[in-house]
Amino acid sequence: YAFGKLGFVKDGFAARYKLLRNGKRQIVSFLLPGDVIGLPSSFMDHATYSVIAVTDMTLRVCALDAFVNLCCRGPKFALALSWLAAQETAVFAEHIISIGRRTPTERLAHFLLEIHSRLAAVGRADELSFELPVTQEMMSDALGLSVPHLNRTLGQLRADGLIVLDSHRVIFADRPALAQLAQFQPVNPVRIPMPALA
Repeated sequence: YAFGKLGFVKDGFAARYKLLRNGKRQIVSFLLPGDVIGLPSSFMDHATYSVIAVTDMTLRVCALDAFVNLCCRGPKFALALSWLAAQETAVFAEHIISIGRRTPTERLAHFLLEIHSRLAAVGRADELSFELPVTQEMMSDALGLSVPHLNRTLGQLRADGLIVLDSHRVIFADRPALAQLAQFQPVNPVRIPMPALA
Protein backbone atom coordinates (compact mmCIF):
# COMPACT_ATOMS: atom_id res chain seq x y z
CA TYR A 1 0.00 0.00 0.00
CA ALA A 2 1.47 3.37 -1.07
CA PHE A 3 2.33 6.04 1.50
CA GLY A 4 0.60 9.39 0.91
CA LYS A 5 -2.69 7.90 -0.22
CA LEU A 6 -5.98 7.16 1.48
CA GLY A 7 -7.59 3.79 0.88
CA PHE A 8 -11.30 3.53 1.64
CA VAL A 9 -12.06 -0.13 2.45
CA LYS A 10 -15.06 -1.50 0.57
CA ASP A 11 -14.49 -5.21 1.29
CA GLY A 12 -12.06 -7.30 3.27
CA PHE A 13 -9.95 -7.20 6.43
CA ALA A 14 -6.52 -5.68 7.00
CA ALA A 15 -4.30 -5.18 10.04
CA ARG A 16 -2.42 -2.03 11.03
CA TYR A 17 0.75 -2.99 12.93
CA LYS A 18 4.14 -1.95 14.24
CA LEU A 19 7.16 -4.25 14.03
CA LEU A 20 9.57 -3.68 16.91
CA ARG A 21 13.34 -3.94 16.82
CA ASN A 22 13.26 -7.29 18.65
CA GLY A 23 11.02 -8.76 15.91
CA LYS A 24 7.82 -8.66 17.96
CA ARG A 25 4.69 -7.35 16.29
CA GLN A 26 1.92 -5.28 17.85
CA ILE A 27 -1.27 -5.11 15.84
CA VAL A 28 -2.71 -1.67 16.57
CA SER A 29 -6.07 -2.25 14.91
CA PHE A 30 -7.96 -4.29 12.36
CA LEU A 31 -9.29 -2.38 9.37
CA LEU A 32 -12.77 -3.38 8.23
CA PRO A 33 -15.21 -2.27 5.53
CA GLY A 34 -15.95 1.42 6.01
CA ASP A 35 -12.51 2.17 7.48
CA VAL A 36 -9.74 4.25 5.93
CA ILE A 37 -6.20 3.02 5.34
CA GLY A 38 -3.70 5.85 5.57
CA LEU A 39 -4.79 7.38 8.86
CA PRO A 40 -2.75 8.81 10.47
CA SER A 41 0.35 7.97 8.41
CA SER A 42 -0.58 9.93 5.30
CA PHE A 43 -0.75 13.10 7.40
CA MET A 44 2.74 12.58 8.85
CA ASP A 45 6.18 13.07 7.29
CA HIS A 46 6.82 9.31 7.39
CA ALA A 47 4.81 6.12 7.70
CA THR A 48 4.13 5.44 11.38
CA TYR A 49 2.58 1.98 10.91
CA SER A 50 2.50 -0.79 8.35
CA VAL A 51 -0.65 -2.37 6.95
CA ILE A 52 -1.10 -5.96 5.80
CA ALA A 53 -4.12 -7.44 4.05
CA VAL A 54 -5.69 -10.29 6.03
CA THR A 55 -8.14 -11.26 3.26
CA ASP A 56 -8.73 -10.26 -0.35
CA MET A 57 -9.66 -6.58 -0.30
CA THR A 58 -11.45 -4.01 -2.43
CA LEU A 59 -10.28 -0.43 -1.93
CA ARG A 60 -11.09 2.96 -3.35
CA VAL A 61 -7.73 4.75 -3.37
CA CYS A 62 -7.32 8.52 -3.42
CA ALA A 63 -4.08 10.50 -3.39
CA LEU A 64 -3.87 12.77 -0.35
CA ASP A 65 -3.49 15.91 -2.52
CA ALA A 66 -6.61 14.96 -4.47
CA PHE A 67 -8.51 14.35 -1.23
CA VAL A 68 -7.47 17.75 0.16
CA ASN A 69 -8.67 19.42 -3.04
CA LEU A 70 -11.93 17.50 -2.77
CA CYS A 71 -12.38 18.70 0.84
CA CYS A 72 -11.83 22.31 -0.24
CA ARG A 73 -14.55 21.99 -2.87
CA GLY A 74 -16.91 19.98 -0.68
CA PRO A 75 -16.34 20.40 3.08
CA LYS A 76 -18.69 17.47 3.80
CA PHE A 77 -15.82 15.12 2.85
CA ALA A 78 -13.57 16.73 5.47
CA LEU A 79 -16.39 16.46 8.03
CA ALA A 80 -16.87 12.77 7.26
CA LEU A 81 -13.14 12.12 7.72
CA SER A 82 -13.21 14.02 11.02
CA TRP A 83 -16.05 11.81 12.23
CA LEU A 84 -14.14 8.67 11.21
CA ALA A 85 -11.01 9.93 13.00
CA ALA A 86 -13.04 10.67 16.16
CA GLN A 87 -14.51 7.18 16.12
CA GLU A 88 -11.08 5.63 15.62
CA THR A 89 -9.69 7.65 18.56
CA ALA A 90 -12.42 6.30 20.83
CA VAL A 91 -11.70 2.74 19.68
CA PHE A 92 -7.95 3.21 20.28
CA ALA A 93 -8.68 4.43 23.81
CA GLU A 94 -10.53 1.19 24.52
CA HIS A 95 -7.56 -0.78 23.18
CA ILE A 96 -5.26 1.02 25.63
CA ILE A 97 -7.65 0.22 28.49
CA SER A 98 -7.76 -3.42 27.40
CA ILE A 99 -3.99 -3.83 27.30
CA GLY A 100 -3.47 -1.90 30.53
CA ARG A 101 -6.37 -2.87 32.77
CA ARG A 102 -8.59 -5.67 31.44
CA THR A 103 -7.90 -9.30 32.26
CA PRO A 104 -7.16 -11.57 29.27
CA THR A 105 -10.73 -12.91 29.35
CA GLU A 106 -12.23 -9.42 29.50
CA ARG A 107 -9.81 -8.27 26.80
CA LEU A 108 -10.83 -11.03 24.39
CA ALA A 109 -14.53 -10.57 25.11
CA HIS A 110 -14.24 -6.83 24.44
CA PHE A 111 -12.32 -7.47 21.20
CA LEU A 112 -14.97 -9.87 19.85
CA LEU A 113 -17.80 -7.48 20.74
CA GLU A 114 -15.97 -4.52 19.18
CA ILE A 115 -15.35 -6.30 15.87
CA HIS A 116 -18.98 -7.48 15.78
CA SER A 117 -20.25 -3.97 16.51
CA ARG A 118 -18.11 -2.40 13.79
CA LEU A 119 -19.14 -5.01 11.21
CA ALA A 120 -22.81 -4.72 12.17
CA ALA A 121 -22.63 -0.93 11.66
CA VAL A 122 -21.83 -1.49 7.98
CA GLY A 123 -24.19 -4.42 7.47
CA ARG A 124 -21.51 -7.14 7.58
CA ALA A 125 -22.65 -9.09 10.67
CA ASP A 126 -25.74 -10.92 11.83
CA GLU A 127 -27.35 -9.99 15.13
CA LEU A 128 -25.44 -12.64 17.07
CA SER A 129 -22.64 -13.79 14.77
CA PHE A 130 -19.93 -12.62 12.39
CA GLU A 131 -17.01 -13.85 10.32
CA LEU A 132 -13.58 -13.29 11.86
CA PRO A 133 -11.01 -14.28 9.22
CA VAL A 134 -7.93 -13.68 11.36
CA THR A 135 -5.49 -16.19 12.81
CA GLN A 136 -4.96 -16.77 16.50
CA GLU A 137 -1.44 -15.38 16.02
CA MET A 138 -2.91 -12.09 14.77
CA MET A 139 -5.41 -11.97 17.61
CA SER A 140 -2.65 -12.57 20.12
CA ASP A 141 -0.56 -9.77 18.56
CA ALA A 142 -3.55 -7.43 18.87
CA LEU A 143 -4.37 -8.37 22.46
CA GLY A 144 -0.87 -8.64 23.91
CA LEU A 145 -1.21 -12.36 24.68
CA SER A 146 0.80 -15.38 23.69
CA VAL A 147 -0.91 -17.78 21.29
CA PRO A 148 -1.25 -20.53 23.96
CA HIS A 149 -2.74 -17.99 26.41
CA LEU A 150 -5.17 -16.77 23.74
CA ASN A 151 -6.14 -20.37 22.98
CA ARG A 152 -6.87 -21.05 26.66
CA THR A 153 -8.86 -17.82 26.92
CA LEU A 154 -10.97 -18.71 23.89
CA GLY A 155 -11.55 -22.12 25.48
CA GLN A 156 -12.67 -20.42 28.71
CA LEU A 157 -15.26 -18.29 26.90
CA ARG A 158 -16.55 -21.41 25.16
CA ALA A 159 -16.63 -23.45 28.38
CA ASP A 160 -18.54 -20.65 30.11
CA GLY A 161 -21.20 -20.83 27.40
CA LEU A 162 -20.54 -17.31 26.12
CA ILE A 163 -19.39 -18.01 22.55
CA VAL A 164 -19.43 -20.75 19.95
CA LEU A 165 -16.72 -20.99 17.30
CA ASP A 166 -17.54 -22.53 13.92
CA SER A 167 -14.45 -22.31 11.73
CA HIS A 168 -13.99 -18.53 11.31
CA ARG A 169 -17.51 -17.69 12.47
CA VAL A 170 -17.99 -16.36 16.00
CA ILE A 171 -21.45 -16.91 17.49
CA PHE A 172 -22.55 -15.17 20.68
CA ALA A 173 -24.27 -17.80 22.83
CA ASP A 174 -24.91 -15.29 25.63
CA ARG A 175 -24.21 -11.78 24.38
CA PRO A 176 -25.54 -9.92 27.48
CA ALA A 177 -23.24 -11.91 29.76
CA LEU A 178 -20.30 -11.39 27.40
CA ALA A 179 -20.96 -7.62 27.31
CA GLN A 180 -21.21 -7.53 31.10
CA LEU A 181 -17.92 -9.40 31.43
CA ALA A 182 -16.17 -6.97 29.07
CA GLN A 183 -17.98 -3.86 30.34
CA PHE A 184 -18.58 -3.23 26.65
CA GLN A 185 -20.28 -0.16 25.24
CA PRO A 186 -20.23 0.24 21.46
CA VAL A 187 -18.69 3.40 20.02
CA ASN A 188 -21.55 5.03 18.12
CA PRO A 189 -20.74 8.57 16.96
CA VAL A 190 -23.61 11.03 16.69
CA ARG A 191 -24.81 11.95 13.23
CA ILE A 192 -22.98 14.77 11.48
CA PRO A 193 -25.15 17.82 12.19
CA MET A 194 -26.62 19.67 9.25
CA PRO A 195 -25.70 23.37 9.13
CA ALA A 196 -28.47 25.76 10.08
CA LEU A 197 -30.00 27.54 7.13
CA ALA A 198 -29.68 31.32 7.20
